Amino acid sequence: MSDVRINARSPYFIEANRVAPDPVVIPPPVEENTPPTVSITASNTNPCLTETVTLTAVATDTDGTIVSYLWGGTTSSYTTSSITITNSVEESKTFYVIVTDDDGDTANASITIHWQDCTTQLPPQDIGVECGDTFNQATFSGSQSYNFIDVGNKIGNVTINLQDTIYSPNNVPVKFDITWNGSTISTGYVGSDSFDNQLLTLGVSPSDINTSNPTNKGTGTSLTINKTAATPTEVTLTATTPLVNDSFTFELSCPDVLATTTYYYTLIGTCTTGTTEFTYLDVNGVTQTVTLAKDEIQLISAQENSVSVAVCTGTTEKGGQSFDSGTPDLIVDPNAEFRIWLDNSGSMGSEIFAIRDMIEYQLKNSFLTYYDNDVKKYNQQVSSILDPISYTGTTASSERFLLYAAEDKFNSTSTKVVNMIWVDEANPSYHVFTPVGDNTQTATYLSDVQTLRNNLDAVANYGNKLVVIFCVEKNFNDEYKQFSHFIDNISNGVNGFEGSKGLSDRSDVIFVRNVEPYQTAAYYHQVTIDALTDLGYKI
Repeated sequence: MSDVRINARSPYFIEANRVAPDPVVIPPPVEENTPPTVSITASNTNPCLTETVTLTAVATDTDGTIVSYLWGGTTSSYTTSSITITNSVEESKTFYVIVTDDDGDTANASITIHWQDCTTQLPPQDIGVECGDTFNQATFSGSQSYNFIDVGNKIGNVTINLQDTIYSPNNVPVKFDITWNGSTISTGYVGSDSFDNQLLTLGVSPSDINTSNPTNKGTGTSLTINKTAATPTEVTLTATTPLVNDSFTFELSCPDVLATTTYYYTLIGTCTTGTTEFTYLDVNGVTQTVTLAKDEIQLISAQENSVSVAVCTGTTEKGGQSFDSGTPDLIVDPNAEFRIWLDNSGSMGSEIFAIRDMIEYQLKNSFLTYYDNDVKKYNQQVSSILDPISYTGTTASSERFLLYAAEDKFNSTSTKVVNMIWVDEANPSYHVFTPVGDNTQTATYLSDVQTLRNNLDAVANYGNKLVVIFCVEKNFNDEYKQFSHFIDNISNGVNGFEGSKGLSDRSDVIFVRNVEPYQTAAYYHQVTIDALTDLGYKI
């Protein structure tokens, strides 16, 4: 239709079939994607070796969904939200996870797991720890107690030395308290001060926090309590933390015997009418009384110079140290001499090979650690002597075992000597035995015992000369049994070998009876180690 005008001059007109323009469309605003978040939880961050740990990725996406997981630090590529891992090596390992949402955005997280050897880990309880032990404590929370089981009646300083472990950072604070006889010494909380606020929140007193310097458990912190008397014997260590402890190691050092020195004394009653009354001080300073009839004998242990005769008359003979407070611990000093004297008479010769094998192999293996694995040093200080040269003025002297025992150090620079004598009970030097009388062999016994006693008396300190006499018993029921009687007499102090005539009052001489013949080197090695242990050695 064309324009229709009413009047050509009119400003008005009618227009038909005009096409309207398209409306303007405004697009909605583009929303930005919010990236996901993720963290990792673990069923155990300090597992034992071969223990399985579950790791779980806790992921969220506020504007979408998590579409994939990818784990790293593992032997295989895992794509699930949770995985299980294990390890047989004592180490710390870090694992991480990457998550992706439906918009392609990612997030990641990591966690470190510390695998540890838990062979010494025990549940919270009183744990027995022996002197010289190094104890490895794994994680725990709360309190853990340790009973120092062989401090016993020793006197002196009992010390724990905290050491570092392979686990990092080992700084979770732990308080150590060592207690004896109601007295307690404490370290306060030993660990990093970065945990101070947590401790305060948990109600720990500020005075208990980081009172030890240094504060790291692995940088040489120690704790010592002085045990001033033989009893009570119990010493306890308690470790406490309100957090989760991250492991520690400590070594227990125990005192040598520092109590009042006591000695054996042989008391002999000599009063012709009535009885003899002796008084003396025991190891605890308590006065004791002994009453003896004429010629009656009693062996006691008393403080030096404390024995006196209160009634009538009597005699006293002082012997060796009695160690009422326990035998001091001895280490295998690399400057000590261990000499093994071998009787080669009669049937004893059949034992020589096994005993020498023991010296060359089993005993060497037990001792080498004390010689820094230096075989040459071991061979210099540990020797066997077969049929030593004769002693002037004696007969059958190569078999006179008491003179072997009396030998001094070969090397003047040696700190001590331990004479170990292996002798056949059928030793020909002592076949004829009369306990009391003028028999020439008896005179030799008494002379040899006195030589040994004089030699021991000249030693200033216990442990500088020690003697072990092993008696290999073959013929239990024949005439040679007399030799065994002789050993019994001098070791028990009877039948004419009372007091200084025998060795029953010497703690530095021990007799090992009834050693079985025809045994292996391993058997003789165990006999040797047991005897050295009885003398105070920790091997």
